[in-house]
Amino acid sequence: GCLNVHTSLLPRYRGAAPIQWAILNDDTETGVTIMKMDAGLDTGAILSQAKTPIHPADNAETLHDRLARLGAELLVQTIPEYVAGRIPPLAQPAEGVSYASKIKKQDGQIDWTQPARVIWNRVRGLVPWPGAFSYLPGQPQPHLLKIWQAEAVERSGSAGEILQADKTGIVVGCGRDALRILVLQREGGRRLRVQEFLAGHPLLPGQKLG
Repeated sequence: GCLNVHTSLLPRYRGAAPIQWAILNDDTETGVTIMKMDAGLDTGAILSQAKTPIHPADNAETLHDRLARLGAELLVQTIPEYVAGRIPPLAQPAEGVSYASKIKKQDGQIDWTQPARVIWNRVRGLVPWPGAFSYLPGQPQPHLLKIWQAEAVERSGSAGEILQADKTGIVVGCGRDALRILVLQREGGRRLRVQEFLAGHPLLPGQKLG
């Protein structure tokens, strides 16, 4: 039969976007699974698995690259043992099944009423596509603002309100705590660190993102 490398610890995160959902759900660990393919959606018997931590500095891009290397190494180790009959396929357990649905563009839009940590995970989990985004007030229409790097900070303020905008970051109030934006991109522009961005697009405390 055919073998498949799946970038999660099955049966968790069957489906199209296991890497993104592991970060979106604030998991601290993920991994790869070598499995036998069958007619179901990532339901085949497991041959081997390998784990890796999800670091705070990780995003979906860096985690993808690490899992690709891990999966390649595991596949090279597994195939000879499987062909020699030394690895019996194990049916996936019925407990712990979850699904990682396909990411859609609208999944990137930030809801500032959510806690800062949830939004931070959205920023990390949706690099490079669709990217976490919000909107700056503007005429004749709001400007899309993509956020590439940020961190959660302990600070209170109205959801979506800019609390601080200087070379250390753009701090935006959330449903709980606040998000400090460090790297961002205005629609039609290029990706900039916050100091460069503010030099060309000044923002003031009290302005709202939405």
